[in-house]
Amino acid sequence: MSRAALLSTCGDIFITSLVLKLWKERWKDEISHFYININNHSNVPTDVISEFISKIITNPRITLIWHPTGIGNGPPQTELVKICNEDLILLLEDDFFIFQPGVVDGYFKKIESGECDLLGSPRYTYGEVADAAKVKYNLDYSGSGDKGFGWWPTGFYCKKADLLKTDLDFGSKEYKAGEYFKELDHTFKETCYTDTFTWTSIQLRYLGLKSLEIPQYHASPLEAYEYEDKILKWSNGNPKYIHGGSLSSGWSGYLSGQVPDLSNENAIYEIETRVAFWFLASDVIDGFQDFKKEYKQGIEDLVVRGNLDRNRIEKKIRIYKELLNV
Repeated sequence: MSRAALLSTCGDIFITSLVLKLWKERWKDEISHFYININNHSNVPTDVISEFISKIITNPRITLIWHPTGIGNGPPQTELVKICNEDLILLLEDDFFIFQPGVVDGYFKKIESGECDLLGSPRYTYGEVADAAKVKYNLDYSGSGDKGFGWWPTGFYCKKADLLKTDLDFGSKEYKAGEYFKELDHTFKETCYTDTFTWTSIQLRYLGLKSLEIPQYHASPLEAYEYEDKILKWSNGNPKYIHGGSLSSGWSGYLSGQVPDLSNENAIYEIETRVAFWFLASDVIDGFQDFKKEYKQGIEDLVVRGNLDRNRIEKKIRIYKELLNV
């Protein structure tokens, strides 16, 4: 079966370039084609985007969609699915870094062998929708880590044919009070909302597909401590991929003057984790020299403005640099 990766990116050329660098160097031959939708939510300058596009457009294994302004989180992936010609799909967002050869091949082979129809990582959900899905599909939300009925829309492996059986609405979803959903066998008491790809997840469950749960390896605010103590994602050796998490909030966001929530220790540690990824990506990616100066100045300004801890940030940079081997 033919395989493709579908990457939705906010326009941050450094984190997107890091995703592509790792693909080219580590797992290029594990897929047939790479589709990219640049959804310029980050308002990166046009000349910088043009430089980025010029670096990738000549690659015959890359197909590109370009939106000069943001169009939301779900629609870019929908567009990619519609133009994809391959049988199997890996959904990616631009903060998901796969750096070990064999990961993608191994997960796709589980579908090709018939062991499962899809592989995904549960995303934490709660409330009436989650309760209804738990009953309808006999789900177990106990234990540590993310638990829920929906899957993250990144690091998600499936058949294109199965996605086409849904309404292809990958965005957030409203469930109106009094409305009945056959996919949940439930009439809602209150109006509820769920995040990106959760409605698609419900539809895929309704199809009766066999799914396998795989780890998301989400970056953590307490990464340095967890790394030192070898707990959670570090407990069985190093992870082979990692989800940086909310890195689209950088340029035109926190690296452009917006002030993040720093009201508690966990929020501070979480922003420091993002800073580590932004610094690492902008450091290892070549080119974009003028924009890189502005980007790095944005990082520096955020560190100063937020009174962030440089030692903790440096420690996380070293951890991620060694992990990604860049």
